[in-house]
Amino acid sequence: MGKMMTILLGTGIVLGIVLFVWFRGRRKKIREEKFQANKKVREDVLKQALANQLEPAADIDSVPHRPYRVNYTTGEKQENKEKLPLLQISEKNKLSEKKYIFRAGETVILGEQFGTAGILNGPEGANAWCEIFFQKDSYCVRSLGSHEVSVRRGKKTAIVDGCGIRLKSKDSIKIQETIFQVFYLKG
Repeated sequence: MGKMMTILLGTGIVLGIVLFVWFRGRRKKIREEKFQANKKVREDVLKQALANQLEPAADIDSVPHRPYRVNYTTGEKQENKEKLPLLQISEKNKLSEKKYIFRAGETVILGEQFGTAGILNGPEGANAWCEIFFQKDSYCVRSLGSHEVSVRRGKKTAIVDGCGIRLKSKDSIKIQETIFQVFYLKG
């Protein structure tokens, strides 16, 4: 009787181990199949988004963020025939490059917000360094006095003061490790 119990106990342990390994392998296989299915769905959605294939029968409102073309114009509603240039600022730092476009009447504030230099959206948590504004026929940059701001034109560099410096297209403004390159866009 004791020998029979030992054999049954050994067989039960071996059978338990076999079932454990089988269930574990099956669960791993199911998990891998789910992962591959999700990966395939993501790849298909990405391919469709990159190809921008929208069915003609699709409702426009049901498709969020449909790409469109933006045309920038200058000098609307002006009595004189002169058109004011738009200002394009290219912000370059170690990790990225961003481009912004501003109209002649807008004042652009550059400074530090949340530990990084950039174009400021609002005063909360921000440390403004300088401002870019339109005066007469060109853009100017003026220091707000809190930090040293420099403008580079070709191989020459100038420190910006409170009076301001006229900017030319392709001038660069340096704040910390971030460079803001200025371009005039004619309309």
